[in-house]
Amino acid sequence: MRKAVLLLNLGTPATPTARGLRDFYRHFFADPFVFDFNPVGRWLLRNLIIMPFRAPRVARDYAAIWMDEGSPLKVYADRVRTGVQEAFDESGEDITVLNAMAYSSPFVSDVMGQLETQGIQEILLLPMFPQYSTATTASIFDGVNKAAKKWRIPPRLQFVNDLFQEPAFIRAWSILITKHLSGIDVDHVIFSYHGVPEKTIKKADDRNVCQFSDCCNFVSEGNRNCYRAQCIATTRFITHALGWTEPSYSVAFQSRFGRQPWIKPYLDQHIKEQVKAGNKRLALVTPSFVSDCLETIHEIGIEYREQFIKAGGEEFLLLPNLNDDQTWMNAVFEIAKKHLDGTG
Repeated sequence: MRKAVLLLNLGTPATPTARGLRDFYRHFFADPFVFDFNPVGRWLLRNLIIMPFRAPRVARDYAAIWMDEGSPLKVYADRVRTGVQEAFDESGEDITVLNAMAYSSPFVSDVMGQLETQGIQEILLLPMFPQYSTATTASIFDGVNKAAKKWRIPPRLQFVNDLFQEPAFIRAWSILITKHLSGIDVDHVIFSYHGVPEKTIKKADDRNVCQFSDCCNFVSEGNRNCYRAQCIATTRFITHALGWTEPSYSVAFQSRFGRQPWIKPYLDQHIKEQVKAGNKRLALVTPSFVSDCLETIHEIGIEYREQFIKAGGEEFLLLPNLNDDQTWMNAVFEIAKKHLDGTG
């Protein structure tokens, strides 16, 4: 049986221009998994506000982080795919490794069509979202399922819902943090995760257990798909591997917008609270991402840094993400192989 591994991600603009952002937003802001409200309202938001006004502004931010080879997310995704493919080739296994994106090239539908023509019969779906969310994981899985239904003979699909408790994922982060914090004196480390609206969490709460408080301190059968609980668990696993104890670290959530409540604590407020508590030398770690992107390099590295300094902070260290670090490529190979072998 011919097998493939799809490394799934949301995607990124093809160019750091207003046109490039509009092309990306045309797909992103049409996703009902992300923007769960009236389709007419979604159309109005996308076409009358986001594309004419937001796209040119965000294009300038992308231009500031653009690499010679392209968008950081795409560059690192391609490098990881190459590294994982080489690892499978060296192991002697006939496994095809490809990237697939929800909102940009290579689109999920196109890659799935490519796999059908190659005679692939079994596909491992490995999202590059460490924590499960309906806005990311469920959305891209839906795209895969729709594409698979168009096959003449549907493939066997194997879904990996999350990575937050994969030993290889935790090990890669602990090695990276040790490397970049070794010998550096900071007062406090914040694990910053991409925020989501509270209603997004409730969509995955089929047992109605979520209170956005202590219920998130541990992942159980009842809250297995709670994004906030998985973020807190990610931090606990990494810090346990590092041998850290509280209160040397904390968790916060970034990137909120709009008026609806998002999961807390909010990173901007949390940073100010740290300064007031006397923690003026901060390090930021971003384990809801596997590669640096606009949200890490620009939003945290520039915007939140400015807020921190303005509040009276002194040193602000943003650790690089896993990106194309060899330990991360080894981890992706290990995770994929484990699930393909049925030991995951």
